[in-house]
Amino acid sequence: MTEALLNIGLLHYLVLSFILFLIGLTGVLISRNMLRTVMSLFIMTISVVLNFLTFGNYCDRTLENANIISIFILIIVMLQTIIALVILYKIYQSNEYLDAEKIKDKET
Repeated sequence: MTEALLNIGLLHYLVLSFILFLIGLTGVLISRNMLRTVMSLFIMTISVVLNFLTFGNYCDRTLENANIISIFILIIVMLQTIIALVILYKIYQSNEYLDAEKIKDKET
């Protein structure tokens, strides 16, 4: 019984990926702070990469191709996050806040 519970399979990784994706989606939909939105998008991307690695391991049993593509995806996502953080820093310098509603109201 204990051995069956400790055996981690495909379903465990898919559930973890789904939970991470829901956490990220909730953060994007609820948060008004743009920094939290960027972090939530990053969590969603990590979820997609985890899902990709899971299916890569499940279908191929060697993680070589899945690892290479996942590292490439993570490098692109890190660059996007860095660019988004630089843009948010510039917005913060000019407005003193990162609330999307206040910035939208200020521009109109």
